[in-house]
Amino acid sequence: MAAAQRHHAYTPRHTVTTASTNSEAPPTPRALIARGADAIELAAKADPFGDRIHTILFVLWAFTLPLGTIPWAKEVFFGGLIGWSVLRATVGHVDYAWAGIFRSPLAVLLMAWIAWSSASLLWSPNPVFGADQLGGLRMLAIPIVAWPVLRKWRFALGGFVLGGTIVGAGIVAQFVGWIDVHDPTQYFRPEMSMGVWAAGLVCSATYVGHYLLIGLKPGTAAVVWHIGGSSLVIMAIVLNATRSCWIALFVASIGSTLILMVLSPLIRRRLFLIVTAATAGLAIAATLDDAFLDSRGATMILHRTAPAIEELRDATALDVNRGSVNYRRKMWNGGRNLITRRPLIGWGLGGLSAGLINQPGLASRHIPEGTSINEGQFNPHSSYVYQAASTGLIGFGIMASTLIIAIGLMVSRIHKTPLTIVPLAMLGIWIVVSAFESTLLSGVGVGLLVMFLIPAAATRPKTELEAAS
Repeated sequence: MAAAQRHHAYTPRHTVTTASTNSEAPPTPRALIARGADAIELAAKADPFGDRIHTILFVLWAFTLPLGTIPWAKEVFFGGLIGWSVLRATVGHVDYAWAGIFRSPLAVLLMAWIAWSSASLLWSPNPVFGADQLGGLRMLAIPIVAWPVLRKWRFALGGFVLGGTIVGAGIVAQFVGWIDVHDPTQYFRPEMSMGVWAAGLVCSATYVGHYLLIGLKPGTAAVVWHIGGSSLVIMAIVLNATRSCWIALFVASIGSTLILMVLSPLIRRRLFLIVTAATAGLAIAATLDDAFLDSRGATMILHRTAPAIEELRDATALDVNRGSVNYRRKMWNGGRNLITRRPLIGWGLGGLSAGLINQPGLASRHIPEGTSINEGQFNPHSSYVYQAASTGLIGFGIMASTLIIAIGLMVSRIHKTPLTIVPLAMLGIWIVVSAFESTLLSGVGVGLLVMFLIPAAATRPKTELEAAS
C-alpha cells in the first residue's frame, strides 16, 4: 500500500480514481484531445511539477539570452530545455502536450527553416563554413522544445527585459571605466563582449520594453522601475553608437505608439503616461551624460552621424573600402550578384565566400587588398541578403513568411492582449537592424528573433468545458 502511494506521488496524474471498480474507466488524454480538449492544459494538470520546471528553464533561457558576457549561460538552459522536454515526453508520459504543434504555422515554418538550411549544405561549396553557420540557427528550435510552456511568454519577456537592463548597465560601466576593457581608442564603443551590433540590438529591444510597459503595467513601483531602466538603457544605446539600432528604435517607438492608439482603446488614456515617462527617461539620460560623462554621449552621436551622411553624399567613395556605409553598399552589391547567379536554391550555407572569390576587395576593410575572400566567411551585413544568397528564394520565402505571419498574429491579438505590442515592437527593431547587420550569423541574433516570435507561435488556451461545448 505504501509503495503504491509513493509511486502515485511521482507519476503524472493522467487518470482519476473512480468510486467503484465497476465504473467505466475515465477517457485517456488522447481521447480527450480528440474530443477537443486542450492538450497543453491537460499536460500541465497531469504533470504540474514537470510543467513548473519547464517554465523555470524557459524563463532562465530568456533572462540569459542577452547576457553575451557569459555566452555559455543561455546554452546551458537551452540544453536544459531539450533534456527536460525529452524527459517529460518519455518518462513523464505527457508527449501529447506537443499534439497541436503542427497546427501552429510559425512552428511549422521554423521547422522548415531548419530543414532547408540543413539541406543547403548538400550543395554548398564550403560545408565546413556552412556547418558553423547552421549551428547559429540552433535557437530556431526553442519554440519546439518549449512548446508546452510557450503561453507563459510574459514571464520570459520579463526575464529578458531584466537581462537586457543588466547589459545596459554594463555598457555604461564600461564606458566610464568601471569595467576595464583595455581599449585605447578615443571613440570606444562598449559592447559587453558580445559584438557591437548585438549589444545595441539587445539594449534597443529592452528600451522599447521599458517604454511600453510603463503604460501597460501601471503602479508606482513599476513606473519607477521602467523609467529608471529606460534611462539607463538609452544611455547605453547612445554610447554603443550602432546607427542601425538608432534607426530601428525610432521606427519601433513611433510605430508601436500608433498601433496602440488604433487597436487598443483602453490604452489610449495611458499613452500620455507612456510618452511623458519616456521623455523623462531621455531627459534623465541627457542630464547624466552632461553632468558625469562630459557630454561624451552627445559627441558620440555627432561622431557617428556626420561621417555616414558624408559617405552617402560621396558616391565616388564606393570604389574603395572607405567607411562602413560604403563598405555595406559593396557587400549588398556583391550579395545581389550572388542571388542573380543562383536565385532558386542559393549557394548553400557557407558558400557565399566561394561565390565571390573573384572579388577580393570584399574580404575585409582591415586586411591587405588582394587577400582572397574565401579565407574567411563572407558577411553581407544584411540578414535578408544573406538568407536569399545562401538559401535562395525558397529560404528567403520561408523567412519572409515567418515574419509576416508573426506580425499579423500579434497585431490581431493586441485588442484583447495589449501586452502583445511589446514583443511586436521588439520584432520590429530586429527587422530594421537586420537590414544592416547579418543577425542570422549569430546565435544571439537568432535567439532574439525567436524570443520576439514566441508570443505569435504560442497557441491560445481553451478550457476543457469550452472544448466539450
